[in-house]
Amino acid sequence: MSTDVQSAGPLFNLTDKDRHLLGLLQANAREPTASLARKLGVSRSAVQERITRLEKAGVITGYSVRIDQDRLQQTINCFTMTSCTNKSYTDVMTSLRKMDAVQAVYAVSGESDFIIHLVTTTLSELNAELTRINMIKGVAHTASHIVMETKFSRKLTL
Repeated sequence: MSTDVQSAGPLFNLTDKDRHLLGLLQANAREPTASLARKLGVSRSAVQERITRLEKAGVITGYSVRIDQDRLQQTINCFTMTSCTNKSYTDVMTSLRKMDAVQAVYAVSGESDFIIHLVTTTLSELNAELTRINMIKGVAHTASHIVMETKFSRKLTL
């Protein structure tokens, strides 16, 4: 399957300390270097050098804020299995990137080509977004699944 994802270059071999550091940063990217150093059992400068190395290698691509959706306006999460009629997927990806409700698109094996993660605040918004997806040239079939409850969410799987 051809996708828009470009090759990220050579793979990077993570050490156990790298994995531990990435887990700590994922839990709290704002944690002070001194605190990270204590938890890793290394110096502050070693932590900073390790972070710089991981950034330069493209392993760390940025820092973000995690939002507790339960503390905000109610949101509706939906995962939509999508099958396409063509094998280039360019039209589909171009259209999906323009949709604010689309949080992520995963290329998958099996009957579907993609899983689209949508987030809206109302069912009518979700319905409108699903209609937009079904109208995209190249989309052959969708099957949507609304998330009723998140039992747990794990971000780092190294």
